[in-house]
Amino acid sequence: MKDKIVVENTLTPFIEHLKSLGYDVYTLYKNSNLEHITSDEYKAIVVSGIDVLSSSDSTGQIPPVPIVEARGKTPEEVHQIIQDKLV
Repeated sequence: MKDKIVVENTLTPFIEHLKSLGYDVYTLYKNSNLEHITSDEYKAIVVSGIDVLSSSDSTGQIPPVPIVEARGKTPEEVHQIIQDKLV
């Protein structure tokens, strides 16, 4: 079974890279569906910056999965961080 990853919709190169590696990628639209991530079904959430989590659409609850900040990183670096968190 493929690992499921949530990626912010503006991070197209990261979405494409993770899909090419076999991940099942779901899109996050400005936290509008962040509150639906309530289990460890997803292996990680990739956002442009941690500040995205504090936008007004958020309920204030942090999902129970690792959150990876993509700002300043390449898709390959983000993938390595995800791999490290999955171990």
